Amino acid sequence: MDKPTVARPATLLEREREVERIRIALHAAGRRGGGAVLIEAAPGMGKSRLLEEARVLAPELGLRVLAARATQLEQGFPFGVVRQLFERPLLEAERGERERWLAGAAGLAADVLTAAPAPASTAGTDYGLQHGLYWLVSNLAADAPLALVIDDLQWADAPSARTLAFIARRLEGQPLALILASRPLDPARTHAAATLAADPATEVLRPSPLTQAAVRALVAARLSAEPDDRFVRACTDVTGGNPFLVGELLDEAAAHGLEPTAAAAAEVGALVPRGVANAVLLRLSRLTPEAGALARALSALDDGAQMGDAGLLARLTAVELETAMAALVSAGVVESGGTLRFAHPILRTAIYNDLSPAERERLHHGAATILRERGATPGQVAAQVMHTEPTGDPAAVSLLREAARGALALGDATGAAALLSRALDEPPSQAKRTAVLLELGQALARAGAPEAIAPLSEIVERGEEPAAIAAAAIELSGMLFFAGQTAEGAAILRRAHDRLPARGAAAEQLEVALLGLSSTSASARREAAAEIAALRDPGGPARDVLQATTLATLAMDEVLHLRSASVAVDLAERALAAGLPLEPHRGQNWANLALAALAIADGFDAALQGTDEILAQARQQGAALTVVTMSALRALIAVRHGDLAAAQADAQTAIELAPDLLGARFLVLAVSAAVVAGLERDETPESLRQLIDRTGVRYDTEFTSSSQLCYASGVLRAAAGNHEAAIEELLGCGVDDPAFGGENPAILPWRSAAALSLAELGRDDEARSLAADEVQRAQAFGAASAIGVALRAQALVGPPSERAKTLEAALEALEPSPARLEHARGLLDLGATLRAAGQRTAARAPLLEALELAARCGGRVLVRRARAELGAVGVRPRTTDQTGADSLTPSERRVVDLAAGGGTNREIAQTLFVTEKTVETHLGHAFRKLDVSSRRQLPDVLARAGR
Repeated sequence: MDKPTVARPATLLEREREVERIRIALHAAGRRGGGAVLIEAAPGMGKSRLLEEARVLAPELGLRVLAARATQLEQGFPFGVVRQLFERPLLEAERGERERWLAGAAGLAADVLTAAPAPASTAGTDYGLQHGLYWLVSNLAADAPLALVIDDLQWADAPSARTLAFIARRLEGQPLALILASRPLDPARTHAAATLAADPATEVLRPSPLTQAAVRALVAARLSAEPDDRFVRACTDVTGGNPFLVGELLDEAAAHGLEPTAAAAAEVGALVPRGVANAVLLRLSRLTPEAGALARALSALDDGAQMGDAGLLARLTAVELETAMAALVSAGVVESGGTLRFAHPILRTAIYNDLSPAERERLHHGAATILRERGATPGQVAAQVMHTEPTGDPAAVSLLREAARGALALGDATGAAALLSRALDEPPSQAKRTAVLLELGQALARAGAPEAIAPLSEIVERGEEPAAIAAAAIELSGMLFFAGQTAEGAAILRRAHDRLPARGAAAEQLEVALLGLSSTSASARREAAAEIAALRDPGGPARDVLQATTLATLAMDEVLHLRSASVAVDLAERALAAGLPLEPHRGQNWANLALAALAIADGFDAALQGTDEILAQARQQGAALTVVTMSALRALIAVRHGDLAAAQADAQTAIELAPDLLGARFLVLAVSAAVVAGLERDETPESLRQLIDRTGVRYDTEFTSSSQLCYASGVLRAAAGNHEAAIEELLGCGVDDPAFGGENPAILPWRSAAALSLAELGRDDEARSLAADEVQRAQAFGAASAIGVALRAQALVGPPSERAKTLEAALEALEPSPARLEHARGLLDLGATLRAAGQRTAARAPLLEALELAARCGGRVLVRRARAELGAVGVRPRTTDQTGADSLTPSERRVVDLAAGGGTNREIAQTLFVTEKTVETHLGHAFRKLDVSSRRQLPDVLARAGR
């Protein structure tokens, strides 16, 4: 691809440091050392001029440049800045080149770069689009090092600003530089841009005002004479050393024929008594009326306007338009070139602010009409309508609603809410008001704004359309759920349900939502107890969402109320026949229920197949929130199955990704799995306690999954030797509410864990009572793994004379079960018991089997114990150091698994939502630990390790 020829701008004064830092950043990007530079300063301090320098330097250093400038008018146009950057390159690219750039995860960004985006998912959309745009940039940079140059970041639309911040955090190892300019940022108004500026990886440059020496040079060049010191001081004082203001002042001085003498110094302050705005307007007044009309029209259209639109708005003929444009360019008001834009944003602001309210209204209304008639996008037309006064125009309402739908599809819920709020002010007809109110409430809810409560509650309480009432209630309950107010969300659903006819699609939707909410909320489940008790098996596989929800709820009811594991598996499998949703956390919690029921009732294979299917779809479509929830569930399944490295890897995926998406309370499953797996992998209790503290997860009496954290924390205290605290915490798992899972040891084997700690403290009677209770419960439910765990605990706390027999019963239950680690634990305890009884020969077989099985599970604690026991019976198994598959960290393990499956570094990075540099680093470490030199060797190495 040919590099564009860019003329070098005039020499910059006193900006050598800034230019050098920009040069260093661009040079580093050319060597795959990507970085971000933000030039932050007040208007007129030369930010744009420095960006122009970057645009010249980049091609000289071998970088391709894509540039954009944000504008005030397009702040409500989602991904407007992003489109400026990428639309033209994609449009001008050859087909093969465009397909290569949009390959893989980058395809998620395709809709962002079209005029009419397809409806997108409502949860995790923003993250998915950012993920796709990052990989589009990465694909472009893979062809040639790339510099993204963006001016006026303070006016960037929110989705574009979030995308730039997303990219900036992932520049390591990329041949990519971000060079940005912004006025001082207010975190309260421009949060995403301010976040980018505050990122330690972003170098922030703040140019200083010009010194008198620099001002002297500018005066001499502009006024063609050696200036007097007093004249220079006057110019410096009046402008504060602001380069743009100095230039404007000197233009006025030249227009007045002022000489830079001592005598003229007193006249400097009078040249621009109202600052630069006055100077701009004076300059404009010297031009023809047609030029003034065109400038005012352009101020309403803002940068990037089409010449024809500007001419129509200014009411100029073709000849008048050409002449007026030439005059504006000559006067330095508008840039020359193909894109219509003001020479500086200050110029546009000065002209626009001088418009009377009536003229602004006329220009924006006219611009909206012109854009609509030529088929501009709804977003572009709506940007003009937003600056007009409401008139009760039905067409304006329809346009704003259409633009809002496009914004919401692109993840800009805040922008959509602003458009819909304006539509409500128009106002819409009474027949349309409920629909607009609902759309506004939904947009506000998805933006996480408390203001959503009012419009949605109004529909729930006073709406007349069943569909609208149901939609409002579901949206509001979802918002409250993610805000930690699940009980309030359930109450909203119930009130809405009570207002609707007993039969109908709307009532069915609310029933599904209520049942789904009951899977996570203790109070919602208590309130829904009667409805759940009245549910009946529809028979056969689920054919729709209501049947799937019914079956999944019945499956979980079997689990929570200690009924039948086999029935729970059957119900859950039939629920999954309805087809697995992409986003089970939003209105389709039945999938989570069914998968969890399978995991609890020993249906591990079906549960893993389901989570894998949803995960594959979620990763392909960039649904990051689903990746978090499914990874957390899969981590818990892997712990139960005994695949500890996989459990840690999945838990870490959720823990790393979640902070960008939701609160810590939703990480309890992932953190709980990470703690239990970490203990078995010989991590210290102190480090695992730090993990709990670092992630901020806490026990929540409303959030039913919190019981998993309570159990993990209790086990952690026992591992640290603090058995009194462990007992107290574990007994807390037995709350008098089946929704938390404390009734069923297949969910939480807290009784056996507490029994072991009680035995450590010599409280044998209490220990044996708890263990016996767990055995009875496990046998009643019928999950083999839970029976084996309970019997093992009963053996260890019971009379020593009965220990071997009880352990053999535990192993009889565990051998056919999928709980491999528990099987290894039982074998080890049996071998240790036989060894202690002097049966050294009989002890060898279970100990050797325990060692092999524990090693395959990655259970380092059990491996160490097994080796010690084998040593005590005279067996010296070969010692292995931690340089093989078992030594891989969770991050290395998940990368190696994907590499062994044939994934390239880029594909692995896209799948795991990380950078290629991260993948390269993990593979490098893994190759050394596995002693391999090629990814082709990985499948064999992992197979030998029993993975």
